[in-house]
Amino acid sequence: MFKHEMADKKIYSDEICRSGGGLHVDDIDCLNFEPYEVDGRKGVSIFHLYDARDNAQGPVAALVRYAGGALTPRHRHQGWELVLVVDGELVDDRGRHTVGALQIYPPGSTHQLSSVTGCTFLVVWEQPVQPSPTQGSEAAA
Repeated sequence: MFKHEMADKKIYSDEICRSGGGLHVDDIDCLNFEPYEVDGRKGVSIFHLYDARDNAQGPVAALVRYAGGALTPRHRHQGWELVLVVDGELVDDRGRHTVGALQIYPPGSTHQLSSVTGCTFLVVWEQPVQPSPTQGSEAAA
């Protein structure tokens, strides 16, 4: 799909999940992001590209949008997570990541995420994440 084909149309995640398809990063503003303020997240919205979970296990891919000041508290990864910043600046335990930055988090790693100015990123979760204590002896990754 291209921007000129999507004038005045919001794209809903179930349309992409059902029929597949493609998307250009210039078209992200046409997506119907939904609030995603679970497990302590603040200022976060999500657009699911696919959700293949079965009994709360399995992979999910989504575009996630952080408003300025957004925060996702520390959490632990049960599987691999890939994050590709497509707009703005994302901050994690490793530092600040701008457009084009790819971060890979292995199973068992923890981190928290935030954005001062706002951002949008592609995320692929191999398995769901679990809330994690904010302090402790865990190694952040």
